[in-house]
Amino acid sequence: MFDEELASYYLTIHLEVVYGFAFILGFLVIVSYVENFKKFNRILFPLPDNVKKYLVQYYPFYKRLSFRRKRKFELRIKRFLNSFDYELRGNMRFTPEVQAVLGGAAARISLNLAEECFDFYNTIVLYPEYYHSKYTGKNHKGEVNPGARTIVFSWQGILEGFNRGDQGLNLLMHEYAHALYFEHKLMHDEYEVFNDEAFNRVMGQAEIEIERIKAGTNHFLRHYAATNQEEFFAVATENFFERSAQFKKELPELYGTLVLLLRQDPAKD
Repeated sequence: MFDEELASYYLTIHLEVVYGFAFILGFLVIVSYVENFKKFNRILFPLPDNVKKYLVQYYPFYKRLSFRRKRKFELRIKRFLNSFDYELRGNMRFTPEVQAVLGGAAARISLNLAEECFDFYNTIVLYPEYYHSKYTGKNHKGEVNPGARTIVFSWQGILEGFNRGDQGLNLLMHEYAHALYFEHKLMHDEYEVFNDEAFNRVMGQAEIEIERIKAGTNHFLRHYAATNQEEFFAVATENFFERSAQFKKELPELYGTLVLLLRQDPAKD
């Protein structure tokens, strides 16, 4: 009788241990799934057609991409979109159009850069119109706050950029350039956003061009580029994508260095 009770006791202990391990294993599997869901989703499920149709509308070069590059572009978009929490203000909704517009520009600027690009940031805030920033106390179309790991846009400002590309104005490219600039500075020891040599060359050329703008030279880039190196980089990046052929003609050395930095030449797309 005693042996049966002892056996039953050890069996109970054994089952509790087994169940305990099973619970822990299940928990770890769930955690792993949650952490990797975005990656699996990116790989297993294609970009929805209702998002792709807006890519064609807002990013005409997308239609000209080869099958391989188009697939790469779409995967970049999914990776970007799945990496953020979204705070939508007013009547904004995370529609297929919004996804295509936000993701398309991010994929465009980072297409041939490291996959980790934008991983430093956690949140995108989207307002329907210009907004009053609690960080600067001013009205803004968009901004990047590396301290809060946040990128902020106004939908109004974004759409205006698509209508003024011939002026070298694109809010998305401007703010994404800021985001990558800060990320390169802050995460340099963990991963490479930009090649150091190319980045330093751009900064060196920025100093020269900033002085030319301040001196009153009739310059290809708008005067705001002379604010500082950060703004110069953002304005130059806007023009690199929006007026690539003219940029290449007016500032060939700077354009060539940006080709090396961003690892693409939009004048050829």
